[in-house]
Formats: sequence, structure tokens, C-alpha cells
Amino acid sequence: MSLWGNADSAAITGNVNVEENSATVAEGSSSTAFTTAGQIDVGDLMMIVDVPYRVKSIESASSLTLTEVYAGSTATNLTVLKRETPRNLSITDSDAIFGVDETEMTAGGDNVVSLAVNSGGTGYVDAADAAVTVSAPGSGTTATGTAVVTAGKVTSITITEDGAGYTSTPTVTIHGATASTFDASDAAVAVLASDTIVLTSAQVAALAVNDAVTYTDGGGTAIVGLTTDTVYYIHSKPSATTIKLKTSVNATDAIDLTAVGVGTSHTLTGITATASATLGSGTPATVTHSGWVKRTVGTGGRAGRVTYETLVAMNTITGDTADDAEFSE
Repeated sequence: MSLWGNADSAAITGNVNVEENSATVAEGSSSTAFTTAGQIDVGDLMMIVDVPYRVKSIESASSLTLTEVYAGSTATNLTVLKRETPRNLSITDSDAIFGVDETEMTAGGDNVVSLAVNSGGTGYVDAADAAVTVSAPGSGTTATGTAVVTAGKVTSITITEDGAGYTSTPTVTIHGATASTFDASDAAVAVLASDTIVLTSAQVAALAVNDAVTYTDGGGTAIVGLTTDTVYYIHSKPSATTIKLKTSVNATDAIDLTAVGVGTSHTLTGITATASATLGSGTPATVTHSGWVKRTVGTGGRAGRVTYETLVAMNTITGDTADDAEFSE
């Protein structure tokens, strides 16, 4: 988004002479008429060999003074451009002003601005289980995110890198919950008398009543009453380390377990969470009106907090739309 405003990068009539370590800009071989209306004003940026210098004062039609000395080599008859700033602001104020036109305000859309959880899944013991992967753009920076897990479910995703260069909405993949493995041949684990399965307290805490889980026999023989590779639902949690299963989310009775299985690698695995991405103009993406916008960086207790304030709304701000780092597109 352009760093300036109306008449962005407009060429100044004529050409100029500059001297190394001098703040004076003089008229060159072709008349510049600095005092002519619309030519250049105090506070404007004068682009000299692609480097911006702020105009401090205009002494005459053929001479003006910059706020700092020219750092380049002495040169004559240079063509220069200008970047305008609002006329009612001081030179110091103008350093924080950005011109935003309607096209720039709505342009971009190549950043990931939201990673929304569609389904929180089940059985996530911790956030490390729920690694988030965002597909890469054709060319650019890949977005990244970190899942927040609460009570076994992915409840939100924090964007850690919004990426850049996306031309279509990326795919978001969340890693599945780690399977809870248990020895189904052990009568102390598959407890027939109470129709319970014993897990760790962390595994039970990551499951809620009515959560879906997939049961497998781990290559052994299934517990009688269960079928391998079948989705069941948590009926109840009689204790901090035990669960009962039911055949459907609406079933009222727990499954009757009548015989232990064979094998030590039986598993209950939660359902994998899903999420989707939304593209937008990226961080900060807080400019909602075209016109002159002031950027303020907080100090003291608000240190590092950046705010953007619309000073003057305008119908159009014309000219160059070069990008800068303040307003990502």
C-alpha cells in the first residue's frame, strides 16, 4: 500500500541540482518554479534518486530547503518526483501519515487472516497432538498456526505466520489425536463386570460423554461386544481412569462386554479435528476508509501497540500503488 497520498509519485516540472551534504535544492537547467501552486509544498516528500527527503521550506521559485542534508553525490539536472501529505499537518506529523485509496484498501487478499475450527475433534490429550499444517502458496510464504486444546478438543487456532502470495484459499490439516493403547487381554483393563475400559487419567480427561472414538483390536482379537475399526461413543466416565462405550450418540445403555480380547495393542482413537482458512489483507488490516491515515506507535504502558486513525476521508487518492511494509496487501 502506498506510503503517500493524492498525486502519488507525480513528477515535478523541470529539474533540480543537488549538492552532497547540503540541504539546499536548486533549480536546474529547466525551470522548476517551486512556488507555483500544485508544484510542491512544505511537508511533501521529494524523491531524489529514489530516496525521500522532506521539504522544510521554500525560499523562492528556484530554491528550497530539505529537513536533512542530501546524502548522495552532487548532481545536476535531476528529474524528481513528489509525494504529497495533508496540508494542515506539521512536518513532524507528516512522517506518520499514509495515503490510502479505495483500491488499496480492498486489495490484496493473499494473507491468511483466519484459521477457524470447523470441528474440534475428540481425544486430544495435549496441543502437541494437534499439529496444524497450512498448504503452501504457489509462490510466497507459507502460513502457520498453533492449535489451542481444551478438554480434549481443538477450540481455536492461533495464527503464528499469516503467510503471503496465496491466490486461492489454502487447505488446513490438523493432525489426529494420538491413539489410547491398552491391553485388552488383561481383565484388570477390560473389566467385564462393570463393562469398563481402563485408560490413563489424561486420556479419560480428554474424552467427554458422547464423544466419538474409533476402536481397533491392534491385530489381535476384539473384546467380545466390540468390533474392530468401528466408531463408538463415550457412554459415561465412572471414574477418572475408566470409560464405558455405547453404540450411538443417542443410545442410553452401555455396551455389554462379555469376554476380554487378545493382544496388548488395542486402541481407542478420537476423531480428527478440522479447520478452514480465510484470506484477507493481512495484519494489521485495520484501515476501513480511504483517505489520509495516521499511524501511531504506543509508548509506556501501550508500548508496541500500533493504531491507525483516519484523518480525512477522500473519494479518490490517485497515482502510484507501490507496496510498503506498513499495510500488507
